[in-house]
Formats: sequence, C-alpha cells, structure tokens
Amino acid sequence: MALATAAPVLAPLSRRDQGRPAMATTPCPSCRQPKGPGKYLCWTCWGNLPGPARKALSRRDSKAMARLQELHRQLAAGVPLAEIAVTP
Repeated sequence: MALATAAPVLAPLSRRDQGRPAMATTPCPSCRQPKGPGKYLCWTCWGNLPGPARKALSRRDSKAMARLQELHRQLAAGVPLAEIAVTP
C-alpha cells in the first residue's frame, strides 16, 4: 500500500501583509539571537544595557552612527552589556 505525501498547508496572507516582502532578521551582535530590522540589539540584550547607554543610542541626530560604532567596538572588545557606556 502506498502512502500519499501530504502537501504543506500554507496560511493565507492577511490583507495587511499582501504585496509586502518578508522582512529578514539579522543576528544580535551580542548574543547572536535574531533581532528585528532597524534594531541595534535583540530585546533581551537591549534591556541589559545601562539606561544612559540606551538613551544615547535611541537619539537620532548627526552623531547616531558614531554612537552605534562605539557600541559595536565595545561589544567586539568583550565589554559586558551592563558595563557599556556610550557617549551622548
């Protein structure tokens, strides 16, 4: 007796999602877990940053890229999340 192979059932797209490309996630530079597009870190790692660092990284101005680079340098150097300091 032969077994029939079942085709996967795909859920239909909601109206809101029709016509939009799927958003790719990138890994968090700290823990390598998926993070959302446009986010610097995953939610867990973001919550472990000190408040002043989160506040500085949230600001959108001409120095935002420099602050992000500073965050990445400290992560690459192995600085614990709770000790990261980003200049305002």
